Amino acid sequence: MTALHAYSHHRRRFLTAKRPRNHNLEEQAQALYKSWFIDFEPFKDGNFIDSELGMIPEGWRVGRIADIVADAYNGDWGKEDLTGSFTKRVFCIRGADIPSLRVGSSGKMPIRFIQDKHFQSKYLKNGDIVVEISGGSPTQSTGRYCRISKSLVERYDSSLICTNFCKAVRPLDGYSFFLSLLWDHLYNNGVMFSYENGTTGIKNLDLAGLLAGEPVVIPTYDIVQSFSTLISSLNHQVLFNGHENEQLAAQRDALLPKLMSNSINLTC
Repeated sequence: MTALHAYSHHRRRFLTAKRPRNHNLEEQAQALYKSWFIDFEPFKDGNFIDSELGMIPEGWRVGRIADIVADAYNGDWGKEDLTGSFTKRVFCIRGADIPSLRVGSSGKMPIRFIQDKHFQSKYLKNGDIVVEISGGSPTQSTGRYCRISKSLVERYDSSLICTNFCKAVRPLDGYSFFLSLLWDHLYNNGVMFSYENGTTGIKNLDLAGLLAGEPVVIPTYDIVQSFSTLISSLNHQVLFNGHENEQLAAQRDALLPKLMSNSINLTC
């Protein structure tokens, strides 16, 4: 086995192990959300009340997504180069980056320059949720999302924004994990198709209509916090695995040219 083949074999085995592990962790998080907030399994011994969405645990309520959102704001695309008042260097999240960011990688976010006054109202914080509002297809709705983690914010020196083809949703304190799994549930069940508009072939998500119009079950705050504690450990492991994969890929990209040119001699 050559050095190149040995390295490729090792990397392939590592990544093959990590991908299903992250998939399983995401499935666990989705299953927990369904168990707690769709099937109410941990609360079946308690009292229930009737609501517009059926029977729900006593003390809970039916509201709208907007009830657990502090703010929602537009992204920015800025300029490719530093020019004039466009002096703030940022990393800009596009819809294409969302799948990678969800599993702990950083995608290929472009560097842009925006006005500092705009950055102050658009920069992303830990717990924010970035939503793709333009795109989709006949079989895939708009509304793909990723949750912004503390580790991602720190990795990019608090200089993250999203493009103007996305919007950022800032949950109320303590509701970030709950809202992200609620969003996941709605997206996977095709709810976003009902809030799309656009007649030119490019679909747009009516985010304001979705936040204000979609009825959802809202648990008590202490239940949301208990749920968040469970989900945060799963989420941390997903992000750790994804970042590890990204680092390994960077090592491969640095070593591969040297291996191919035989400037590094490895034995196995």
